[in-house]
Amino acid sequence: MKIDSQIWFEQAEEHYRDAEFCLNGARYGLSLYSYHQALEKIFKAAIVEFTHKIPPKSHQLDFLLKETGLTVDNLNWFEELAIITQHFWRVRYPDIRLTKTYSSKEKIEQIVINFQKIYLWVKNKLINI
Repeated sequence: MKIDSQIWFEQAEEHYRDAEFCLNGARYGLSLYSYHQALEKIFKAAIVEFTHKIPPKSHQLDFLLKETGLTVDNLNWFEELAIITQHFWRVRYPDIRLTKTYSSKEKIEQIVINFQKIYLWVKNKLINI
C-alpha cells in the first residue's frame, strides 16, 4: 500500500476501533459518528491507492465509494451509504425529535451491519493488493 493510502487506512482503523468501543459502551450516537468516519477514511485510502488522486473533501459516503474506482456488484450499497451519511448529520447536528433514534443497540443494529460489510469489503481490497 502507498504511504499516503496507509495514512488514511490507519486513521480508518482507529475510527473503526473507536466505533466498536462506543458501541460496546452504549454510546450509540458517537458509535455511528465513528463508523461514518471510518468509512469515509477507508474510502479515501482506496481513492489514493486505486485512482492516484487526492481524495475529495466530502462526507457523502455514496459519492466517495464511486470515487474509489472499485467495481461494486451490490448497487444497494449506494443507497445504504446515503442512509449512513444521513445518520452522520443527525448525530453531528441533533434535532430533539430524533434523540430516541440512537437510544439502543437494537435501533442501530442494521446500520452497523451495513457499515461493517462495506468497510470490510474495502479493507480486503486494500490489504490484498
